[in-house]
Amino acid sequence: MKKNEGQSNSILAYITTDKNRYLGGAPLTLLAKDKEELVAISDAIAEAFLADILQLINGDHLIVKK
Repeated sequence: MKKNEGQSNSILAYITTDKNRYLGGAPLTLLAKDKEELVAISDAIAEAFLADILQLINGDHLIVKK
């Protein structure tokens, strides 16, 4: 069996502080008021779902379940 066989990666949430990047829809997209709130929301979701936080080059966060 390959390492990733039988596993699926999925994006649980996209979190941004830029209202121009907030699109809504699936996956869950959240608009944080500032960087501190962005980090707090990301940490809470990642902890609840045992997921990873990926910080994008633009500062936004993706919460990914492996």
